[in-house]
Amino acid sequence: NPQRPPHQRQPHQRHTGIERALWLVSLPILLFLLLPLLALLLRVTPGDFIANLQHKNVLQAVWLSLSTSALTVLFGVIAGLPLAWLLARHKLWGRAWIDTLIELPTVMPPTVAGIALLMAFGRNGLLGRYLDTLGISIAFSTIAVVMAQMFVSVPFFIKSATTGFAEIDKEYEEAASVDGASPLLIFWRITMPLASRSLLTGAVLTWAR
Repeated sequence: NPQRPPHQRQPHQRHTGIERALWLVSLPILLFLLLPLLALLLRVTPGDFIANLQHKNVLQAVWLSLSTSALTVLFGVIAGLPLAWLLARHKLWGRAWIDTLIELPTVMPPTVAGIALLMAFGRNGLLGRYLDTLGISIAFSTIAVVMAQMFVSVPFFIKSATTGFAEIDKEYEEAASVDGASPLLIFWRITMPLASRSLLTGAVLTWAR
């Protein structure tokens, strides 16, 4: 209100000054994040982009990325939901080790993650050697792409889903239980809708990764 005395407007003015200073300090990091993306966009003209999409190899690569990422999200959600529920609702032995195991793939360099997967599922890997005797070859296949993507991206879904399940007020589930609802019905009709935002966020982060 402009009718207020000056001493009552000083906190707002100081707050505005702090915001301006923070914007000025934040400008370098914003430019640092923007410039590489801008250079990437300027490198390829819209005409070149459309022309490249008409090439068979490009279309094959795009389809491979879309299909494998969709499968990664599907398998990740199915496999990650039970673990997220356990982490959110139960006091597990070795919880700190489990959290570390989940988060470790997200901070590993891509090369290290690829080598680790190859040593586990490659033709001479820990499990791959036994699969090879059965005539199952995983390395350098579409299945390997999905597995590699799951290894580095599914932790995002697990962490987000765990947070969503943990924030649900248990009174809603307890009330449904008193009314005679089964645990499975409570999970699908109450727990899942209440945690849907976190689940969707985790799925999007998994797909984006």
